[in-house]
Amino acid sequence: MTSKGEFAAGRGLYYSLFSRFFVFSQDADRFSGVNAMLGLASAHALNEESAAAIMRIQARFDEKNPQNLADEFDEIFHAPPSPLRNSLSYYDEGYEVGHACAKVRKILARTDLRRDEAKFKENEDNVGFVFALMSEFIAREGERELYGELEEQLFKEIINPNIDEFIEGLFNHESSEIYKDVAVLLQGFIEFERVVLSAPRPINQGENKKTLDGVSRSEAIRRQKNRVRKLKAMEEENAKK
Repeated sequence: MTSKGEFAAGRGLYYSLFSRFFVFSQDADRFSGVNAMLGLASAHALNEESAAAIMRIQARFDEKNPQNLADEFDEIFHAPPSPLRNSLSYYDEGYEVGHACAKVRKILARTDLRRDEAKFKENEDNVGFVFALMSEFIAREGERELYGELEEQLFKEIINPNIDEFIEGLFNHESSEIYKDVAVLLQGFIEFERVVLSAPRPINQGENKKTLDGVSRSEAIRRQKNRVRKLKAMEEENAKK
């Protein structure tokens, strides 16, 4: 029978594994520990699909020479013309550094944890950073009840509403090969976490969530600012006459 501590350690392992896959780094050891974590995840696979995905990842990933995975990461997340966004704000509102990022920063402010900018190059709502944060909260939940509360808040308010669209984009990206199986593994784990944290899968609002009349919210705001600026200019011009 699995103890409470072992159960938490297993969940933390998965979050730590996914943070390795999604945090950008130029360090040679960016994927250090992935083989060991995949081995542990395989021994305690969540379902048959996850077990098969782990086997395929293991067959194509070499921790001593992970260049193929690093190249695939760059093709998916950095290469033009349509890199996959890994900011949860984007899936929440249609632009980056939005409310989701602000919420993560507020959660961090309740702890002694801060984003190490040397290690985490992107913002606090980056998928990899959020997963690393979940792993840390789970590791600390035995110390203070606060971390259990923050872990639940982070999942329910930030991860759960936005992660499905990210996973779908990752799975369907034309450059996804190893990451296609990472997407399968991540989807299985997210469904597991929804049960653990009593967080139902949200109703998919699709484009309606991040657009208004076919225009992204960021573009709508930009247009509104331009209209206000033009009106002020017209008023000033009329005042001179």
